[in-house]
Amino acid sequence: NFTRSITKVSNAPIHRLSTNIIPSHYRLYIDASQLEELIFQGTLDIDIQIKEITDEIILNSVNLNITQIGFQDNNFTSIILNGSVKFNQEYEQAIIKFHQPLNPGNGRLYLSFNGKINDRLNGFYRTQSGDSLGACTQFEPGYARQAFPCFDEPSFKANFTITIRSHKNLTTLSNMPVKSKSNGENDTYVYEFETTPIMSTYLVAYVIGYYDYIETRDINNVLIRVYTSIGKQNQGSFALKTAAKILPFYADYFGIKYPLSKLDMVAVSDFGSGAMENWGLVTYRETYLLVNGHTSPQKTKQDVSLVVAHELAHQWFGNLVTMQWWNDLWLNEDNFASWIEFLAVDYVYPEFDIWTQFVSDTLATCMVPDALHNSHPIEMSIEKPTEIDEIFDEITYGKGSSVIRLIHAYIGSEAFRRGLSNYLAEYSYKNTITDNLWSHLSRASNNSHLSSILSTWTKQMGYPLLTVKEKQKGNERLITIEQMRFLADGTKDDRLRWKIPIDICTKSSPNESVYQLYLNGEKKQEFLLEKISSTDWIKLNLFSVGIYRVDYPQSMLEALTPGINDQTLSPQDRFNIQADVFALARAGRRGYVDYLKLLRQAYKHEENLTVWKSILRQLSDLGSIFEYAYLNNTKLLYQSYVCDLLLNIYNKLTWDSLPNESSQAIILRSIILLNMGLYLKSDAQEERLILLNALSHFDDESLQYQALDFLWNATQVRKQDHLNAFSALAAHNRRGSEICWKYMRENWEKIVQLYGEHDSHLIHYIEHIPGLFASVERSEEVRKFYIAHPNPFLDRSIKKVLEQINIRRLVLERHEQSINQFLSVTLINERFSRV
Repeated sequence: NFTRSITKVSNAPIHRLSTNIIPSHYRLYIDASQLEELIFQGTLDIDIQIKEITDEIILNSVNLNITQIGFQDNNFTSIILNGSVKFNQEYEQAIIKFHQPLNPGNGRLYLSFNGKINDRLNGFYRTQSGDSLGACTQFEPGYARQAFPCFDEPSFKANFTITIRSHKNLTTLSNMPVKSKSNGENDTYVYEFETTPIMSTYLVAYVIGYYDYIETRDINNVLIRVYTSIGKQNQGSFALKTAAKILPFYADYFGIKYPLSKLDMVAVSDFGSGAMENWGLVTYRETYLLVNGHTSPQKTKQDVSLVVAHELAHQWFGNLVTMQWWNDLWLNEDNFASWIEFLAVDYVYPEFDIWTQFVSDTLATCMVPDALHNSHPIEMSIEKPTEIDEIFDEITYGKGSSVIRLIHAYIGSEAFRRGLSNYLAEYSYKNTITDNLWSHLSRASNNSHLSSILSTWTKQMGYPLLTVKEKQKGNERLITIEQMRFLADGTKDDRLRWKIPIDICTKSSPNESVYQLYLNGEKKQEFLLEKISSTDWIKLNLFSVGIYRVDYPQSMLEALTPGINDQTLSPQDRFNIQADVFALARAGRRGYVDYLKLLRQAYKHEENLTVWKSILRQLSDLGSIFEYAYLNNTKLLYQSYVCDLLLNIYNKLTWDSLPNESSQAIILRSIILLNMGLYLKSDAQEERLILLNALSHFDDESLQYQALDFLWNATQVRKQDHLNAFSALAAHNRRGSEICWKYMRENWEKIVQLYGEHDSHLIHYIEHIPGLFASVERSEEVRKFYIAHPNPFLDRSIKKVLEQINIRRLVLERHEQSINQFLSVTLINERFSRV
């Protein structure tokens, strides 16, 4: 067990701010007129309430020089007290001391400060579009303290009145509309913005730079603008149209109007994450807001619509009602926004068939890491904001939204909506915890046991494997279901139990829930299904709503094959049958030959995008393992099998699009062509990321090294794009992964310096690059790498990678011989039949 040799370095002790001092109103002035020198000055007046007598005020501050300090009590006629400051770097706090005590009551803290505009993609940082310099903020989770001293915890909500001085030729934006604009010195304007509603510091935002914009108003007269780099405003049209429909949809769904008079959405040229839900000023990476009407692929429209829907959902769920502390981050991120984005996009663009894609894009991607020993629960204890990036992962996003999808189906859409609306109404402009939401959903659905069901999914890691057996008794069928935690390496863990609603469909009614079962947390239960003939197959987990795997006996699996072939089963059900067989094979619970046979027998004529996305992701995973095959011809035999499997859908789709074909067919074509090795000729590669990805798909080693040099060229490739290109190069083939791993080991200090030692990009580098290996020797290299470069922030990621490498090694040891034999016989039979 390689993970045991890694020493866990404990995190620094928790040090939250005292609740003895509560802020109510910030008056923040930022002078950004020296943008070219990458420095700023500021002044800050904070209205505070002191509950008990004290001689100090502690708030958060990082990398700021506080130059003046004053305090005045609530009558504002007394003498201003001067204070001194010292900094606790470990806790990211400024401790302001006064020479006489501050009495309970209201008062005002006065601060002057200055700082540097950084290049780390968080806090108050620089952006660049062409030769034009700008600046932007990114304050979630704990980066507002880098831009101004503040009580930087989500529970310290307050109003903010923001004033910014900047050059006249720059667009200057903040959360609220401009209240006044006046001339400043040296060709500058001073913008005073209207006061915000009470909100958390991580939602404060301002953007300065050269921007064009387009605008519209929604049916509730909210002014919506999309800001883009100069000359790109037309590429914001799709996002603008989408937002103008989704914003009133949410207002109606929640029963609460959007609280502000304007909504700005800004495409920022340098942006670390996908987007950020700052109240009234949502910031995006360009690729998640802009759509070129002539060249952008269909998938770009789909991605943009989902990201816009996600961020706008946060204007209510997260901004209006905010988590008490980061423990309930999943409540803010996944529990809702990552679920309702699909509901909103389905409302605006039903032709996208987006709910079907949920199972392959969200559910499937979270179930892979959640099957590891080194997974984590959705709800986790967070001591300080630097720990948060550790859990911004597929489990936080994907499993959280999948749990909400499960509950929505279980209690019904109307009860779910009513419970949410009541919850938002009660906690508007307040902070909340997860149990408050469960309480409202329980009352709305008249289900007092809802919280106990949900806790088995949110408070413990992993998910169950359901092993099913059946026995026909006349016109009834006795089924036995046994649950056990599913682990990707095939080991057994019998300690955990889940409470599981189960919907079953049948051959007679393949698209409706004929039987509703409830596994109440016991290891094994029997259920008697009435009025079902011996010729009627049954299938668990209708529409893939449940978060579990199903292990059917071979007879039940074979009975389902006709329903897959003739597509009487829904795409979601066709998806999870093959996905479960693949996962069971990967864990050593079935043979991979069973999976390969199932695809040939039941899926060769499949046409659905969601099903193919899952199949191709899994085939790619197995193909990447065969880069390390022990037998010389396994990789070639496997490639031949995949091409044969794809031949029918490839011939059906053809190279060119057809009149009036669905948006799913357009996306599917690009995926199939890519997997057939033909996609590099497409003219849809005008986008930078597609070009970078294409550069990473060369087989020639010298070209791979040239691609490596290019993708790390800071003048050609933005910091935010290094990771995607680097991962694509590593994933292309064995040589690519080895080239990237060598580069990582030799340049790790440079990479850490580029992003910062607590940046989530580091997690992705660790998990995406060495996680492709499949040998004991490489595991040992990774273990030694971490010993040489210890970082508690990466502890979980390193353990996950070592576990993944071990699983991939086991796949080869368990299955390569049988797969090679099956593929060899198949190839011989095909050639013989042709003769």
